[in-house]
Amino acid sequence: MIIFGIAIFILIFFPFYGFTLRFHLGYITNKIFDTIGRFSLIGGVFLITLCIISLILGKKIRVGWFIVAIVLLWVGCWCTGIVLDIWGFTIGNPQNTGGGSGYY
Repeated sequence: MIIFGIAIFILIFFPFYGFTLRFHLGYITNKIFDTIGRFSLIGGVFLITLCIISLILGKKIRVGWFIVAIVLLWVGCWCTGIVLDIWGFTIGNPQNTGGGSGYY
């Protein structure tokens, strides 16, 4: 029965709506990756800010937090297509075709 239902779907539904279905699925996954990227960027900026504040206050920098912040920024840049330049280090790929708008 399941194979019969899949065959009917492919023969009837897919030729008429398959093209738009492809773009709707692409739009949905694009929004999911943009959301994941934005949350990663926010978390990375938050952790970098905590590291800078601890440096200013003269406390010991937690290296683990700093590494997690860089990884979160990298994941956020990869998901959204944004390129960040922090202290001369470029995070992200300027040729990425993601949903971001470019350099920040």
